[in-house]
Amino acid sequence: MAIDSANALTTLVATKVWVAIASAVTTFDALIEIYIDAVCAQFNNYTKRLLKSRTLTEYYEGNGTPDLYVRQYPITSITSIHIDNDRAYGAATLIDPTKYVLYDDGKIHLDQNTFSAAAKANKIVYVAGHTTIPNDLVMAVQDQIKWMFRKHQSNQEGIRVETQIGGSTTLTEEGEILTSSLEILKRYKRKDHI
Repeated sequence: MAIDSANALTTLVATKVWVAIASAVTTFDALIEIYIDAVCAQFNNYTKRLLKSRTLTEYYEGNGTPDLYVRQYPITSITSIHIDNDRAYGAATLIDPTKYVLYDDGKIHLDQNTFSAAAKANKIVYVAGHTTIPNDLVMAVQDQIKWMFRKHQSNQEGIRVETQIGGSTTLTEEGEILTSSLEILKRYKRKDHI
């Protein structure tokens, strides 16, 4: 099995180091790859974002204002913005790149235009997501995988785990995100804009 490179927030080599599996030991490689894919998909779902950089083509119904929030961020670049009520997206409907501003939270502001309120009239082709995965996000992925791997090794998959840390109890079930990883993921969770 190969890792889903479009979504992988870490590598097999880095994860094996984190989990303390010698690089020469390949017995668990397939399992670790499954965990990498599962955890990265789980983190994308939790954050309501595609965390790793990719090119996207999306269609939006605007609200007649100069501002629109795309689904994914941070925006690295915009290939094109078309505003076309006929949805043909020809050259005449292409917005000049000097006529809009990008913001870190996925907002696009048009300087001399507004986004159409017609269905799918706004076509945006852009690159968004992290080109370099932040270290805290990598650590959250690897911690989650390490926890899953240890449960597998001790034949405790599917068993509810209770841990005492500083007097508080953390209950974790299979498929749940670790509390430490969850705290990191909260910083990356998509903020819905109205």
